Formats: sequence, C-alpha cells, structure tokens
Amino acid sequence: MRHRLRGTWPRRPCRARLDRRYHRTGAIHRALRRRCARHPRRFSCCPNQGGPHRDRVLRDLERHPQLRIPEGHGRRGATAAYPRHRRFHRGLQLGRHPGHVRCRSACGHAAHPVRSHLSAVVREARLKIAIFSDIHANWQALEAVLRDCPPTDETLCLGDVVGYGGDPKHCIDEVTKRGWLTLVGNHDRACTDPEILEWFNDDAAAVVRWTVDTIGEDRIAWLRGLPDSHVEHDVLLVHASPRDHIYEYVLDTAVAFANLELLNGGVCFHGHTHVPGIFGMSDGQVTHEYRVDKFSLKGPALINPGSVGQPRDGSPMASYGVWDVDNETFEFRRVKYDVKGAQRAIRKAKLPERFALRLETGR
Repeated sequence: MRHRLRGTWPRRPCRARLDRRYHRTGAIHRALRRRCARHPRRFSCCPNQGGPHRDRVLRDLERHPQLRIPEGHGRRGATAAYPRHRRFHRGLQLGRHPGHVRCRSACGHAAHPVRSHLSAVVREARLKIAIFSDIHANWQALEAVLRDCPPTDETLCLGDVVGYGGDPKHCIDEVTKRGWLTLVGNHDRACTDPEILEWFNDDAAAVVRWTVDTIGEDRIAWLRGLPDSHVEHDVLLVHASPRDHIYEYVLDTAVAFANLELLNGGVCFHGHTHVPGIFGMSDGQVTHEYRVDKFSLKGPALINPGSVGQPRDGSPMASYGVWDVDNETFEFRRVKYDVKGAQRAIRKAKLPERFALRLETGR
C-alpha cells in the first residue's frame, strides 16, 4: 500500500529490460516462453511448464542442432529494420508454442523469426536411418562417407566391417564408438570361426588371419557378439539374404526370386555382393533397378546399399544409402574418397596386391 499512499503505481518493466530478460535465456527456452496462467503479464520458463509441445520441440532441436537460432538473431535484431509502429507485438514474441503463432501481415505484424524457425523444425522432422554395408577395413572410404552423409537419426551397418582392407582396428573402433547396430558378415564370422576359412580363396583367407593377429582380443570379442539379422520398423536387415543371412550371394534373378517369395510382400536390406540396387517384382517378373537417386519402398524388395569400402559395380566411389522411414523411400548415395590412401594402407600391411588394385576400378 505504500505506493498507493504516495500516489504512485509500480511501473511496468521497460522494453529494454524485457529485451534483456528475453535474450538472457537460451535459444530453445527463449522460443518456448509462454504466458503464466496466474499472471497474464508475466512469462514463465519453468521446465515443467509448456505442455506436451515443449518436450517434442526440445527433442527435435536436440536431434537437429544445426537448425537452432544463434544468439543475436532474436527479437532485437529482427525488429531493427522495422519502424517503431510496425515492430513485433509482444504477444507474438513472448507468447506460446510456435505452432500457435500467426503471421498478421495485414495488421503490420510479422511472425517471430525464432517461432517460425522452430515450427519448421517440428514440421520437417522425419525419421531417417543411414544404411552402411561392407566397410572392409577401408578407413579412407568410411571417413568420406561419414563426411558426406546427411543428418540422420541412427545408422545401421549390414556387416563385414573387416576383411580386404588395411585398417581394421580404426574401422572397428569408429563403429563401436558411434554405437551403430552392426550385423555379422562372412568376413566378421571368419575372424571368430576359422573353420569357414575353407570357403575363402587363399588371398581373402590370408587377410582374415592377418586381421585376427592384428585387432586384439577385445575387438574379436565384439565381432563374436554381432547378430546375424535384425528387424527395424517391420523391415528385415541381414548381411547376405533372407534365406541365408551370412553367406548367400543375391546376384541373379533366380536367387532373387526365391528370396523375394520369403518376404511375403515385405522389404529387406542386405549387402554382401558389393553391388548396389533393388530387386523387386513386377507382373510376376523379377526386376532390378539402380541409379544414384531416391526410390519408393514397395514390397517385396531386396535393397542393397552397395559397399562402403569395396565397391564392385564398376565405380570406385564408396556407396551407401539413406532410408526415410516416414516417407518410405530409400536414397542411394555415392562419394569419392582417398583411394591412394587406402591402397597405401593395404601395401603397408603387406596384404595381397590385388585388393589394392581393384579399388581403382571398383571391380
């Protein structure tokens, strides 16, 4: 009552103070400030407030950090270009969830830049998964693929992290550090089961023996624990084929037809052949498609993303793909890498020369 006796009233915070309070919070919380239900003129940043939208927006921003608005691009910087009578209304700036903001251009108000940006994040967030296969101890190719790969929610590896190449330790350490779900390939299995080396040619078997002597017991134990199949969003993932998860090569229409029948209209990602492409069915006939492009996933289909470290389709570029789960599409991608560096690693390890030479032609 003291201010009433003096004949004065408490002054509202000036615009500069509101700006300082607004910019003092982080980019995420700044965009999620909302009016307090008890005091409409006040605003709240309490972590427990904001409704169900807040958690979803925070999760999307953590998933896509490149879409955050940096400091200095908020209200103060955006309003500088507007006359005073056309500056942003406080209700638009410090209001509620970004989805509730409306652009009232007819009234001279513009949508808040942080708000509209966060709304785009929520709208465009989709589940995307990178699919790698047959790295084959080629660190230079794996490094190039990691640089080229667009932001994804997770990565799946279809097996054969080792074999042929000269950097098995580096590749295994990178895969384990990133925590990728990895399946076992025939070269991975050969490192833990010497009996199957009888099925390998002499040069490939020599590389497996060198790998076992090089990588150490911890990495061998990791290879031993790899699963041979996995189901992700109702899609089967194997190294070789649905009929034989580790060893069968799907290279012709007869083998493809037998495996497509086992899918019952479903989709399977596989590797092993080092040849990218999609086997499908059309009018009872087996079809095969491939180009560096985006394809819709229509079952039954066998999808091979190609090989990261040992491509054999005539192109020396590393091959992989990105699976858009929500849109049901798969995009084949290719990227150049340091072939000379991969060849030097093979020669430094004194592995068979033909594994170095074939990297130049992709055969």
